[in-house]
Amino acid sequence: MSHVTNIEVARARRSHRVLFIGNPTRYNDVSRWAMVRQWALIHGLEPISEFEGDVLCVIVTEDILDGIASESEKIALERAKSLGVPCISVYDTAQIWQVTARVRARLSQSRMAESRMTRSGMTQPTAGSPAAIHHYGG
Repeated sequence: MSHVTNIEVARARRSHRVLFIGNPTRYNDVSRWAMVRQWALIHGLEPISEFEGDVLCVIVTEDILDGIASESEKIALERAKSLGVPCISVYDTAQIWQVTARVRARLSQSRMAESRMTRSGMTQPTAGSPAAIHHYGG
C-alpha cells in the first residue's frame, strides 16, 4: 500500500474526474448508472472508466460493493481506497452530491466568470463552452 500524503488528497479533491467501476446488468441498475454518468457530464465532471491521474470519487455498482468484481475492478477499487478516494454506490445520490459539491461550485464559478468576461468583450469564448455556444449560435 502506498502512503497517502496531504498533497495527493488535496489534488484528488480538486480533480473533476469521476471513476465508474462496474458493469450494471439489471434494468434499474443500467438506468441509474446512465443517469449518474449523464448528471456528472452536465455538471462539468469527467466520467472515466480507467483509473488514470487524480480521481475525485469512485462510483460503483452494488455488485462491486458486494465483492462481485473482476480482478481489474478489484485492483482499481483497492487503489482508490488506498489513496483515500471516496467509493460511493451509484444509488447513494446524497453522498455523490456532497463529495462533488466543491468541484461543481468551482466549475460553475469559472464558467460564470468566463461568461462575464466574454459579454464585456474582454476575451473570446472557449470553443465548446456555454459562452461560445451562445456567442456563436452553435
